[in-house]
This record gives sequence, C-alpha cells and structure tokens, in this order.
Amino acid sequence: MESSTNKNSVQYLIRNPFSTLTYEEQIEIKQLGRPTPDLKGLVSISKKANKEYTRRFHVDTYKKHTWLCGCEVEQAVFCFPCLCFGNETSWTNRGVRHLGHLSSKIKKHQNSFDHLQNEVNLKVLGNGILSDKADKLHELEIQRHNEQIEKNRYILEKYLKCVQFCGKYNLPMKDFTKNNIKTPENNYISVMPGAVELCKGCDVSLRCYLEYSNSINWASTTIHDDLLDCIFLVARQKIISEIEMVQFVSIIVDGTTHVSSTVHLVILFRYELKGKPVERFWGFFKAANENDAESLAQTILSEVNSILNDAPYKLVAQSYGGAAVMSKVNVGIKEIHPYAYYMHCHAHQLHKELTQSISGNKEVQMFFSDLSDITEFFSNSPQRVAVLDGIVGKRASRTGCNFTRPSGTLNAVYMYRSEMMQCMNIIMGTSQQTSTIKQAGSINRLLSDSVFIQWSAVFNEIMPHIYSLHDNVETAALDESADERIPILVQQFEKQISYVRNQVTDIIEIASNLPDVNVKRNRLDEHCCNRSNHHYNNESRKLLAIEICNSLIDITKDRLEFTQHLTAVKLFQSEKYPVYTKKFPIHLLQCTDYCYPFFDKDRLKTELNVLYYRDDFRTLSGIIPTHQYILKNNMIDTFKEVILLLRILITVPPMTTGQQNSFSTLKRIKTCLENQMVEEKLNALTMINIESKMISDDIDFNKKVINMFSEMNDRCLDFKYKTK
Repeated sequence: MESSTNKNSVQYLIRNPFSTLTYEEQIEIKQLGRPTPDLKGLVSISKKANKEYTRRFHVDTYKKHTWLCGCEVEQAVFCFPCLCFGNETSWTNRGVRHLGHLSSKIKKHQNSFDHLQNEVNLKVLGNGILSDKADKLHELEIQRHNEQIEKNRYILEKYLKCVQFCGKYNLPMKDFTKNNIKTPENNYISVMPGAVELCKGCDVSLRCYLEYSNSINWASTTIHDDLLDCIFLVARQKIISEIEMVQFVSIIVDGTTHVSSTVHLVILFRYELKGKPVERFWGFFKAANENDAESLAQTILSEVNSILNDAPYKLVAQSYGGAAVMSKVNVGIKEIHPYAYYMHCHAHQLHKELTQSISGNKEVQMFFSDLSDITEFFSNSPQRVAVLDGIVGKRASRTGCNFTRPSGTLNAVYMYRSEMMQCMNIIMGTSQQTSTIKQAGSINRLLSDSVFIQWSAVFNEIMPHIYSLHDNVETAALDESADERIPILVQQFEKQISYVRNQVTDIIEIASNLPDVNVKRNRLDEHCCNRSNHHYNNESRKLLAIEICNSLIDITKDRLEFTQHLTAVKLFQSEKYPVYTKKFPIHLLQCTDYCYPFFDKDRLKTELNVLYYRDDFRTLSGIIPTHQYILKNNMIDTFKEVILLLRILITVPPMTTGQQNSFSTLKRIKTCLENQMVEEKLNALTMINIESKMISDDIDFNKKVINMFSEMNDRCLDFKYKTK
C-alpha cells in the first residue's frame, strides 16, 4: 500500500496543497517524481450486447504518459503536474477510476491549456526566472524564520541565566513545601520565579513575551531538568577539551555527605592551565559496593579511562579521602597508570582522615557520636559552661573544639569526668526546659558508662599523637627538607602509637576500675558484637584497641609514603641557585628521574644549569612564578624539559594549605552539599556552583547549551536556525 507520509504521494499532495509547502519541499517532491504503483485493483466491468467486458489497468500506461501517476488508496490515476499546481478536474479531485474510453480521456486532458501550463511550471521549478522568484521567497522565509528563532533563543538565554544564577548561589529552583504548607522543616520556596520576575522588570521584550505567549510553560520541571542536563554536559565537554590540551592530570577522590545524609563519591581532576593549577569538579558517583576497593577502583577507572583514552602516562597523581579502603584503591589504578603515585593531599585533613579510618567499628562509632553530643550540649550554651567552671574552679577546656586539640572535648571528659557529672546534676535540678533535663540526664549516665569510659581512656592516649602528626606534617611540608622530615615524622608516630598499643591492657583495666563506673548500656549490647557474635567484653575491647593502633600505623605509612615530588620541588628553590651553579644537585635530579623516567635527563640537567646561572630566574620564588615567566617570554621550546617538570609539580596536589599552589575545591563542594536541599540533578547544580567561573569565562557556553537543548526531545518552540 502507498504510504501517505511520502511527500510525492497522491494522498500527501491532496492533504497538503503544493502551494503551501516550502520551496525546499517543492524541490524535494519534484526530485522524488510521480508515484507509479501497480494498480491491480483498478478494474472496470462493462456490458455490451449482453456481453460482459473486463478492463484492467496496465503499468505500461505510465511509460506512454510521463505526467500520469496513480494512488493505491483511491485505486485511481491522477495527473501529477495538475496535482502540484492545481486544476479543477477529475484528474486532481478523485482521480479517474473508470477505464472505459481511458485513451480519449487522457488525450483530452493532456491537450488542455491548464495541463500544459502545469507541466511547464513543474519542469521550470528550480530553474530560470521562476527559480529566482522562488529563491527570493525562500530567502525571505528563512529570514523570517531565523528572526523568530533569534527571539526564542534570546528568551531561552534569559531563562538559562536565571537557572545559572540559582545554581551558582545554591538557591532552590523548585518549591519543596508539602501540600503547599510551610513548616520549619519544609520551607524551601523556589527563588526561580522571583529571578524571572526581576529579569522581566528589566527587559521589556522578555516581559511582553512571557505575559502574552502561551506556547511554552517555562515553569515546567522538564524544562528545568533538560536545561540542567545540558549545562552539566556542556561543562563536561569543556573540561574534556581542557584535559586534552594539558600534558598531565591528577585525580582527587573523596566520600562526601549530602544534607540528606546520603554519601556520594566525588571525583575531581587537577591539572595545569595557562600556568596555574585548576581543580575541576567531574561528578558524583556510587560504586556497586562502596566498601570494596576493587569496586571503587573500577568506578574511578571507568571515568578516568574514558577521558585519558590511550594516554596511561598522563595521570601522575591520585589522592583519596574517606574510608580506609580508599587507600587500597591506588593499587588497581596504578596497574594501568604507572606514574599515578598515591599521595596525601591537603584537601584531606590528616587528623580527620585518621580519625575516620579507625571509626569503622560500631562501638567506636557510637563512642565518637556520644562524644559529639557532649560537645554540642556545652557549645550551645555559655551558661552550662559557667556551671562547669564554678565546679572545676577554672575554665575547663571548651567542649566546642570538636577534637581539634588534646585539650578539647576528649581531654575535658577524661580529666573532669566527676566534675562534669556534678554539673549535669545541677543543670537537671535547676533547668526549666524538659529537653535540657533529658540531655543532661543522658550525658550523666554516659559519663558513668564503662564502655564510654574505657574508650575515652584509650583515645585520650591516641588522639594527641594524631593531632601532633597533623600539625607537624603541615609545618614540615612547607620546609625545604620536607621530603626528609616527613618520613621521620611517620617513624616517630609509629613509635608513639606502638607504645600506646603496648599499654592498652593497663589503660582499659585502669579505666574499668575508676569510681562511679557502671556496666555498659543495653543498647550497646544489642549492636556491638565481635566476629564470633559474642558480646564485647574487656578482652575483646583490648584486641580491638590493638587493631586500631595497628591500622593507624599502616594507614599513616600508606598516606605519607610518597614524598619524592617534594624532592623535585627543591630543584626550583631560587635562594639556592647560587649554590647549585657551583655544585649541581645531582641527587635531586636522580630522584626526579627515578619517579618520572620519561625525561631527557641530560637535556633537563643542561636546562637547569642555564636556569640557575641567569639572574632573572633567581628573582623568581617557586614553581608557579618560574613556569609563568617561561610562558610569558615564549621560552617553552628552550626549556622544554624544565616546563615538563614544572607542569608535573603544579599538577600534583600539595600536601598542605600553606603551599603556593594549594586551594580546596573539595571543601567548596562539601559546603555546596551542605546547602543544597535536594538530590535531584545534584551533579548539574554542583557543577554550576563550583565551576561558575569556568562557565562565565566561556563566552559561547550559553550558546552551546541552547544548541544542545534544541536537539533534545520535541520542543513546543523551535530554536534551530535555517540556512540557505
């Protein structure tokens, strides 16, 4: 059967008059030509002198008459030129169905004036004078179409900027009130309509369009979501294009928690761009098994490999935070990317990472949770601290420090436990607030709980060493001998924790025999079991404490094992250039070559000698100023090996915030998650917030978003330009 969707079909031409079609469609129909189906159903039966005659249509008739066409739907023949240009005859209305005297009918029609005129019109379509006229009409049509498209895209860009504004400042774009009822927990009213209203007040054309046009619902969730998807994808394309231009990349991975308490794996890419380091947000991900190193490695590799393609040597560093298992992921990554050294990054605060790594056990988790309750109880009320001060006789350690120092909450609980219990009794006896009385009673019971007291004694010995290591590493990383000092600090930490490990038995026994210590609470018995499914007792707790000490030592060694990049930094200490000119630091060069053997070692040594000799380089302090000076003076070809090394050192994440190339995109992401109320389109919203500068710097960004948006789904409005 004939398809009525074919533009040259009889059915299509009857429903869509040829004169209403665009010039391109008319040319297309002419090129397709007339339809010539085999009309097997076109049969005529007639009688003459009591004799019946049957006539059938033969396809050879098409060959004799080049203007003849047929329709299987109507089972009739038509005139193709007259169908196109119009002729009120049976050849264009219902067609000729009766085959009697068909030859005379054909002859009469093809000799008519209208038919001949239509044949000429069809043949000259696209040629000569008529073509010029049609071309002008076509150009006018394109011009009008593009003028409307320009208006549509202008409105869309204004709306897009409102979306970007809300995303940049973490402002809600949708209402999150339940049943339109505002509550303290659910009072997130969309800012998006207000942003649109503000733009309408400043833009007359936008106001007129939105007030008088009903062609599209701009408040539609689909519009919002599609725009956010396009923004995210275009931003990713921008990041990929940047990564393709750079020589080296490092990845920073961490577990981040949304305000809804959902944990997300976040991936950042760090690289050198125009002489400066940048860290780009790539996205949030979830591994199949978040507690399995292999699953995490596969998730990360799938993203990294899709970008780096066949450049395994491009990845020069990997840094992880979060669970202890993350430190094991580097093995799977390094098998494919041999120079992706696992190292500590300042974005992962050392004391927090170590504390988190030992909080995997349920009982330990509950201990730190209870300790934070005490912190919150005192930090929210100076009056409660004043009561404790009066009992202690001097200002007790402020509990709001959240474990940042040994004199914080942990130390206060351990040193002033009896005084804090008295403080709770006074507060329960004097407070008029039921919630305060309940909290004080809960803390009072907690301070006499044997499990809590034992763990407070253990961690009171461990935590000072963790904070001390954190402070010392922060200081050492800024020192010129950081590569030598940090391994020594790790050894010292190992000795200190080993000493605590050897004293675990005595620490727990002493804590168990303190006055006013009761048995552990039932809720701990319900949740905390050892591997043999027996309840924890003092002996099993001692074994767990020893395991925690061993884990701390292993994790610290893994996290701070690689420091050779700090050795390479010494090659660019300008204050030592006069010394280096007399005696070249060959040991530093050898260490660098060992880590990154793809350098031309002899060429690198020569370039460094030139750099040390020149006075203009001696005024530059650090790797970034040196790199920018080489770029500014177009000396990349001269110092091609030096610039390669500088780019590696800029790409590698710094160990401390005090270093010149340090900044924390990861911290900004965590802040963004704390303020972002919903998880829908979280990748896109975070991308707008974190990479707002990259987006604003790209003058074609919105154009790219609109182009992508116009290709998605069927739009009520057209956003595509036409060309001649």
